[in-house]
Amino acid sequence: MAKQNKRKPSSKDRDDMEQATTAFHSFLAFLRYNVIGRFISIIVIAALVLTLNTLFATNDLEKFALITGIELVVIMIVGWTIFLIKRNSKQDVKDEIEG
Repeated sequence: MAKQNKRKPSSKDRDDMEQATTAFHSFLAFLRYNVIGRFISIIVIAALVLTLNTLFATNDLEKFALITGIELVVIMIVGWTIFLIKRNSKQDVKDEIEG
């Protein structure tokens, strides 16, 4: 069996290589860093969640409302928790800079 010559690219080789960006990567960057992309993401996720709720509710309106209500309460709790953690961490950094 012959050994294949595998070597690490040198710094010159790395400088010559171009960073390739795929269309999918550009689309993900659009969704993450653009206001319109975030809005589209929220709409798509909400539609998927409501579709899954309809599927799980098996054509029962009360079960659908219960599932959706529980999800909304969980989302509110998580959202407020994240908001408060971010706000407190910004105050901690501000206190360290001042003190």
